[in-house]
Amino acid sequence: MARHLSLHDYTVGWVCALSDELTAAQQMLDEEHQDLPPNNNDSNIYTLGSIGAHNVVLACLPAGQMGTNSAAAVAMQMKSTFPAIRFGLMVGIGSGVPCKEMDIRLGDIVVSQPSNGHGGVVQYDFGKSTPGGFERTGFLNAPPTVLLAAVTKLRSNLDRGRSSLSAHLSRLDNIPKFGRIQAGSDTLFEATYYHSGEDSCASCASVRKIPREERTHDTPLIHYGTIASGNQVMRDGVERDKISSEFKGVLCFEMEAAGLMNNFPCLVIRGIYDYADSHKNKRWQPYAAGTAAAYAKELLRVIPAADVIKTKTVDEALGEPKQSFSLPLPRNHNFVGRSAELDTLKQKLLVDKDCQKVSLSGLGGIGKTQVALQFAYSIKKDYPEFSIFWVQSLSMETFERGCTEIARALGIRLGQENGDVKVLVQQRLCERSAGKWLLIVDNVDDLDLLGDTNHTKGLLTFLPKSDDGLTIFTTRSGAVAQRLTGSDVIEIGKITAQETVALLEKRMVRKSPSYDHETVMTLLAELEYLPLAVSQAAAYININKSSVSEYLRLLKKTEQDAVAIMSTDFGDNKAVAKTWTVTFNKIREYDTLAADLLSFISCIEWRAIPYSILPAAYPEARLVGAIGTLCSYSFLERRDDGTQLDMHRLVHLATRIWVRQNGREAETSMAALQHISEVFPSGDHTNRGIWRSFLPHVARIEKDEQCQDTMENSQLCLKVGQCLYVDGQIEEAVLWLLESYKWRSRNLAQENADRLLSQHMLAMAYRANGQVKEAIKLHERVVAIRAKVLAEDHPDRLASQHALAIAYQANGQVKAAIRLLERVVTIRAKVLAEDHPDRLASQHALAGAYRANGQVKAAIRLLERVVTIRAELLAEDHPDRLLLERLLAAFHQDWLKGPRTRQASASSIEDIVAGDKDGCQFNQAPDVSQARSDNSVAITAILDQSTENQELKSNGTLKGRLLVRRLKSLFKKDQ
Repeated sequence: MARHLSLHDYTVGWVCALSDELTAAQQMLDEEHQDLPPNNNDSNIYTLGSIGAHNVVLACLPAGQMGTNSAAAVAMQMKSTFPAIRFGLMVGIGSGVPCKEMDIRLGDIVVSQPSNGHGGVVQYDFGKSTPGGFERTGFLNAPPTVLLAAVTKLRSNLDRGRSSLSAHLSRLDNIPKFGRIQAGSDTLFEATYYHSGEDSCASCASVRKIPREERTHDTPLIHYGTIASGNQVMRDGVERDKISSEFKGVLCFEMEAAGLMNNFPCLVIRGIYDYADSHKNKRWQPYAAGTAAAYAKELLRVIPAADVIKTKTVDEALGEPKQSFSLPLPRNHNFVGRSAELDTLKQKLLVDKDCQKVSLSGLGGIGKTQVALQFAYSIKKDYPEFSIFWVQSLSMETFERGCTEIARALGIRLGQENGDVKVLVQQRLCERSAGKWLLIVDNVDDLDLLGDTNHTKGLLTFLPKSDDGLTIFTTRSGAVAQRLTGSDVIEIGKITAQETVALLEKRMVRKSPSYDHETVMTLLAELEYLPLAVSQAAAYININKSSVSEYLRLLKKTEQDAVAIMSTDFGDNKAVAKTWTVTFNKIREYDTLAADLLSFISCIEWRAIPYSILPAAYPEARLVGAIGTLCSYSFLERRDDGTQLDMHRLVHLATRIWVRQNGREAETSMAALQHISEVFPSGDHTNRGIWRSFLPHVARIEKDEQCQDTMENSQLCLKVGQCLYVDGQIEEAVLWLLESYKWRSRNLAQENADRLLSQHMLAMAYRANGQVKEAIKLHERVVAIRAKVLAEDHPDRLASQHALAIAYQANGQVKAAIRLLERVVTIRAKVLAEDHPDRLASQHALAGAYRANGQVKAAIRLLERVVTIRAELLAEDHPDRLLLERLLAAFHQDWLKGPRTRQASASSIEDIVAGDKDGCQFNQAPDVSQARSDNSVAITAILDQSTENQELKSNGTLKGRLLVRRLKSLFKKDQ
């Protein structure tokens, strides 16, 4: 009779996705146990048993419910029901990635193992859109140590011929479809050759097969490395190889593991059943499931039961703080000296613990950042329990970008609906569960950035405070240092002459005999022993294959000009200015495009410079060469993502002074403004990544007095305002659009199209910002002027009338809104096709106005017409179609409630209807994806409430009740 154990006796969780995988897993059990009583809070169905000394729980995903979310749900319920589980195994089939390095064949086994900087599993379809394309983000945990140790042991056993894998596979012999013979042939086609014809590959061209050496045995081989996980089946050989290359070698694709790794510590084991291309082959699935299950059984047999008992339970392991790192700069292997400063930091923060915040203060270019970086890496090595984060604080924009990177490292989900990323990071680091952390806030040089005593929100508002947290600030300003940390300030002075010599020698490529000690010491004295200046000098000497004496001669030759520049702006930084002035002038002599780039960058923010914002050059190779020149002098640094550049801040300041001294400040500023105004993207939502990367640079150039009272600035302000409006940053959008409108109202005639456009966009922003009366005034003015100068059916005239109607409705002037919208609808019906977006938008808006006026039947009729047309154009599950159908369902339910209760839901429906009505002609709609998310929640609440109270009792429209039911079903799937 089967044994009956308790919930607390089971220590291993085994998850699979398909029935064949479950069958194979069940066949691997040495003993099956009695089922446990059902748990009302757990929808999983378990098979219980033992393998070797381990009690194992088997669970399979519900039929037809594949993917990471379903896997996560099964695992979460399993660990809740069986609290003693120490780790999991995700066992089943996967799609192999053929490569030269590993001869992966059908039936082989792939095991997740950390490699190439990944934890063993990567989620290839999770990330963010950037100007350079789709950037994958996030990090999945590695398998538990006990499992990785078992993998090593098993690999050794296999190498020594001490494996029972074949014996385990034979346990499936009594089920014919799991046999190797039934799987059929193993054929690999070229990645670019797509399957055609029937389910089998019988009609596929044999000449497109890739010849491979026949194996002399049927024993599956085992491969170890990275497994790619996503929510869709990989069916494209070209895409397969592209993703594999991006992750430096993927061995297998599958659909569940990414849902487990951070919530259910486990090892992923996959039997290969196809090659992740269009030539899908289900005949191999049973055999591949069997090989994976056999490996899992063999793995468990090498793990001592005592090791499992010593391992923390899943809940205990997940409850421990996990270390996170966000260090944008690599370790500086040329770092020298600073032992006293590093010892003081350690003593203050880690030994005496007499403070939690320290400022590193000193001259620009003196090495504050490098000291902080060296300390951070020493903490990472010597105090592994610390998480380490780094954020730049030149402006609130750069501080926010740094917080975004920290949020990603901490696994915080980002998005407008989640709130301010600065607050989210602050809150997370203030939690006890964050554990110990070190935060470096670099380049806090602006006293105004901290915030003032009048409670203006500044940097200090968003700094986290925790008993387990340490913070280091770097700043050029003594006043900032005092404000931040009081007397806990470490002054960073010059490094010693000997340390400077060591730094120069490390930086030099050629160790020439001509570098005599006296000349070197003279040069270093001229550079005032500043590390950054020494590094720049070495870069110049290296790139030009010059000498120390030649560089010293040039430096002294230009001393008068360098002193003049120094006295203008740099103060004590004259040595750095001298060095860079020499190099700037030298670059201008032989690479004018590189010099022009320096001038352009002097007008914008110095960090996170997108390649796409730079002035183009033809041929493109010239621009690549110019960037290479600036990088070779360390004036620019390429970021690892290949889409952005950084410039040292002191270099940036020096370039501004250099431009000014050359009498080109106004010319350079205007050229930069004109260029950015031209390349700044439109407010199309797909451009969001581009405009967000441009905004800090636009904010910088817009402050330039040379640029403010110009047509180009007005155009740029309009573009920025439109993008911020689309992004949902309405208050900021108002400020930018107001700036554009002010200039155009002063300089352009009332009927000028550009002036009217700025006025129209500002009015829309006012309305979205709650300034409805101001919006109406502007809209009425635009409507009146366009009525005089444009034909009745002109798109711009109709768009302004549409927008005015929306403002009227927002102000409670519903009847006025209806009159205006009825006119717009009538005209658009004459001049636009039935399915034109503008025609549908005005009908949509009119339906909302009717409802607000209590004309619910009229609203339903009109919206039904819109829904019918959209249904012909869009798929059943398209978000836009679902949004409209949900609205229509809400209208029906509103009608069913009766006149006494309709007003209760008025505001909810009103907001939803207004959300997508501004998208007419040149107008940019708000963030539609965000609107859908918010609206879905609101509408669902309405559906739930109204259905509960009315649907089963009312004699209202059958269509409304059926629509409610269909939408509730769709919405559940959508969630």
